[in-house]
Amino acid sequence: MTLQSVSPEPIDSSSLNDDALKSQDEPVGIPLFPISKKWVSVSLRKVQYFSTFPMSLYFPLHGINTLLVPPISAGSAPDDVLMMVRELLPSFTTKLLVTSLCLHFGSGLILRIWHWINNYYAKPRSKSKKHSPTKTDVHFQLQDESERVSQRVIGLTGGLSGYFTGFKKSFSLPPQILSGYILAPLLTYHLYVMKLIPDELKTDVDFNYVKWILQNPNWQVKWIGGIIPITLLIGSGTYHIFAGMCQYMGVKKLSSRRKWSNVITVVIASGIFGLYRLGKHLAPFVGSAEYEKVFQKIYLL
Repeated sequence: MTLQSVSPEPIDSSSLNDDALKSQDEPVGIPLFPISKKWVSVSLRKVQYFSTFPMSLYFPLHGINTLLVPPISAGSAPDDVLMMVRELLPSFTTKLLVTSLCLHFGSGLILRIWHWINNYYAKPRSKSKKHSPTKTDVHFQLQDESERVSQRVIGLTGGLSGYFTGFKKSFSLPPQILSGYILAPLLTYHLYVMKLIPDELKTDVDFNYVKWILQNPNWQVKWIGGIIPITLLIGSGTYHIFAGMCQYMGVKKLSSRRKWSNVITVVIASGIFGLYRLGKHLAPFVGSAEYEKVFQKIYLL
């Protein structure tokens, strides 16, 4: 075998794709401390994860008081448990919870926007058309069966009615994220009506206040200010918290996630039934004039 000399051919550098010459994970930030895309994503996920710790400690106490006690007894028992919970919690609980909620939602929102931007620039686009006319089905991209039925793709059980119909459906926006978007404004409203505005007016809030809202003759206070947001808060909050626990605990089997889904359904039903009982339990509304001032602040009275 002999080597033959071949005349070199010039390479037209203009034909090369500039994007192909750059690293896909090109660091950004100041030169002394470069920040990669992966570092940003991992950091945001860690912030989102650790911000759940204060909420995970608070939710069992608050959940028992609001989701389990009222269905059993709508009389004085919820207020008795509420007083015990308040004695157990430190004075800075509200500030800690607000901070953790802001970190959790803020990091999640930034992470979502970050992924949208990366996906937008990662998609191959035609020169003549900005957007591809066809939409890629997620199941063509997910070859592994465990990935196709993962919580990230189909939620806890798949579809809107879960495993009762045996229907699996992939969501363009995962239910965990969607429930978080629904939960954020509801929690903000709940915080203002139940804590911040009453504290500003020096009004004591207990379950008598909740009953006053649910039994109010003014339909705006009763429905717009009470029944609708509280019902949505129970549903989205319970799903988001329990599904998040399932995700962080690494529960991947579909059969196990179905059990978690059953627990979520029972807890939501219990909370809504407790709401119904509070709305039917007659109570002397002492301090109703102070309660009205709260809703005057948000222009519902």
